[in-house]
Amino acid sequence: MSFASRLSDLFAGLGALAAAVLPLGAAAGAALALAGLLALTVATRWRLPFAVAGGAGVGLLAALALRGWLVAHLAVSPLVATLMLAAAGALGCAASPGAFPFAAAALPGALLGAEVPLAGRSVLGAAAGALIAGVAGLALARIVSAAFASLAGGLLLGLGLVAAFGRTPLARELAGRPAVIAGFALVLAIAGAAFQLSTTREESGARSPVSPP
Repeated sequence: MSFASRLSDLFAGLGALAAAVLPLGAAAGAALALAGLLALTVATRWRLPFAVAGGAGVGLLAALALRGWLVAHLAVSPLVATLMLAAAGALGCAASPGAFPFAAAALPGALLGAEVPLAGRSVLGAAAGALIAGVAGLALARIVSAAFASLAGGLLLGLGLVAAFGRTPLARELAGRPAVIAGFALVLAIAGAAFQLSTTREESGARSPVSPP
């Protein structure tokens, strides 16, 4: 499956999520939006809860990216496969929270690596891409964590707004345009990641001993 096909599956999955939250109403939409704001601003301060939620998010994204393959090759519904991958990601990161940056970076690395087959096999390219990106994710753990939390927060905020205003024509139009929701989430993710990184840097500086004059 090509990278373009996987990207198409991601957008299709996001569209399905938007359609699912559309009828939930204002209360559920406000809850999703609040969760998004927390993810955009303070999520990385809570190491274990963030790792568990992030692991589930990585599993969810993997299921969305592999949606076509899962439907074609597994004897379970896409929903069951998604829940299984999300649960596996959450349990894995709960057991080892420090592994979350590896998993978060390894997923896009695997998707890109699959486009460069090794020994004629895309699975080997995916494995190599996942390993290289995962190691880089560990080296840049703070940046990866802030970026992932902020992107998830942007998506949750976007979906929350769609749900909160689900009765309006604009919300219904947006639910059918997942690329717009993704673009909205990306803009917020850049701002959120910058905010969380700057906040973490300030806190680290405040905890450091004062250098002698």
